Amino acid sequence: MARPTPFQLLRDGLMDFVARETELAKAELVPAAKHAGIGSAFVAAAVTFLLHSLWMLVIVLALALSWLMSLTGLNTVGCLTLGFLVAALLSIGIAVLLIFMARGRFQKVKAPTATIEEARATFVALTDAAIGQSTEVVVKEEPSLPEAS
Repeated sequence: MARPTPFQLLRDGLMDFVARETELAKAELVPAAKHAGIGSAFVAAAVTFLLHSLWMLVIVLALALSWLMSLTGLNTVGCLTLGFLVAALLSIGIAVLLIFMARGRFQKVKAPTATIEEARATFVALTDAAIGQSTEVVVKEEPSLPEAS
């Protein structure tokens, strides 16, 4: 039997590493994804009912504004038009505010730098082991920051 070359050792080591990491990720992510999917379905159903009730409240607001404007002496069509217009503008303003809040949250999303560094360090260790060099790999852990909500 021939002695394996460094590149064969590297290939075998990387294949084993990828297989182990894939199994680990699968074992962690499959149950989490299942629970997240079911939870998301419940949230979607709740949001559907919430949006339906919000539209009912906007219609009630528009009718209330129309009634208040009818006290000024405007005709019925004008009061209804202005009441629904004010309610629609209020809804658009709230939507714009929520979009800006969501944009701020999305800008806080960061890349998984610790995972990338760990994978890089593992790759370097495997390549060094395959060529016969002995190097010490240090993975730095950054202190976790408290999440701002």
